[in-house]
Amino acid sequence: MSGELTPERREAIREAEQAVLGVLLHEGVKDLVPDLVDLLAPEDFYEPRHGRLWEVLASLWAAAQPCDPVTVTAELTRQGDLDKLGGRSYLHTLYEAVPSAAMALSYAEIVAEEARWRALAAAGTRAVLAAGARTGTAAEAAEAAVEEARAVRDRGASALDAAPLDLVDLLAQADDEPDWVIPGVLARWDRLMVTGPEGGGKSLLLRQVLMRAVAGLHPWKRARIAPVRGLLVDAENSAGQARPWLRKMAAAAAAEGAEIGRGQLFTEIRPGLDLTQAADRAWLLRLVERVRPDVIAIGPLYKLAAPRSGEAAEDSARALMSALEAVRMASDGAALLIEAHSPHAGPGVRRRDMRPIGSSLWLRWPEFGFGLAPAAGEGSEELRLMDWVPWRGPRSERDWPEQMCQGVTWPWQAIQYVGNGPVPGGTLTLTDEQAAAAGITVPEPRHFWDDQQLA
Repeated sequence: MSGELTPERREAIREAEQAVLGVLLHEGVKDLVPDLVDLLAPEDFYEPRHGRLWEVLASLWAAAQPCDPVTVTAELTRQGDLDKLGGRSYLHTLYEAVPSAAMALSYAEIVAEEARWRALAAAGTRAVLAAGARTGTAAEAAEAAVEEARAVRDRGASALDAAPLDLVDLLAQADDEPDWVIPGVLARWDRLMVTGPEGGGKSLLLRQVLMRAVAGLHPWKRARIAPVRGLLVDAENSAGQARPWLRKMAAAAAAEGAEIGRGQLFTEIRPGLDLTQAADRAWLLRLVERVRPDVIAIGPLYKLAAPRSGEAAEDSARALMSALEAVRMASDGAALLIEAHSPHAGPGVRRRDMRPIGSSLWLRWPEFGFGLAPAAGEGSEELRLMDWVPWRGPRSERDWPEQMCQGVTWPWQAIQYVGNGPVPGGTLTLTDEQAAAAGITVPEPRHFWDDQQLA
């Protein structure tokens, strides 16, 4: 079979097999081992020595024996297989061949998928030989081919299938409380994408959400929450551009008695980051595994993948989505805050589309998608009033504002209309002081979420 694969494909298979073997040589992967052993058998490996090594490593884990390069060297020496399987140096090569232990199941799936392809090719070859030999009847040969194809389809999967859940049992289960990162706003595994025009304040808003959460402050209510651990990955600005705003926000948090201490928020200012490249993906996954954040702010989206001539937007989007999903897996479900640009408004169009620029695939990907759109009405420009426009139907009910306007100590201040009703005739909901400063007379009701407390 090796002659049917290109050298590049053989190398990719070899790398995946080395990575999944290397995972079992690391400490701290105990929780992953049962799933890996269920997914792979020794015969699934393309290289025979890798299949033999998998058998030895899996047996050591099953016996609750230490499993690292030193102990495996001793076991293979005892069995007389050490030199045959590559020697001591090859075990250390496997140990170092793991870009990210959190991606172990992905590596194993690559190995399993390649094994299924080989099994399917073998089944097809047997079907062709049976047809040429005219053994038995055509119906019998076809039936045997179908059974072999079905066995390939279910290989390594059917044993893991759970019994279907009856509706009565489903409805009897209690609803799960979200694993909140920010109560009422974002839970673990949530993805929030915010769009808007260039210079519209998207990045400042997401940094504000991140920094207030890290400080133990609700993003827009004057209320305390449990502090979380955060990670900021800025792929556009320089450190000199990012530092002044981060300093101001840290000072604003401290003024509320919520100083951000060491070990709470980590920053990476990295223009030129390209998550479609293996080296950059591996770097980010290592960073996330080291920091273990609860919430990650990253972007802007278009800066996370370098444009390539002739590449379709869908292909680029799929590659970037895959990388961001890997980040979520490596962080064990950190909430993602993602900044993206919206398209330019067409000729004669007063209000631009708030959907993210690029592939339409992004419209279905995040749990929550909103745009910061300049509001209309008297005084809107002076107050930098922005409508909080949903461009994706939310998957869960959450506490979102109706509008944002320029803040005082923080970049943005959230506004909520009573009952979450529509903007009444383009008028504003402002404090008396703000209305007076702008020379505007506005009707009741109005209030800022900063004046509210969490229940």
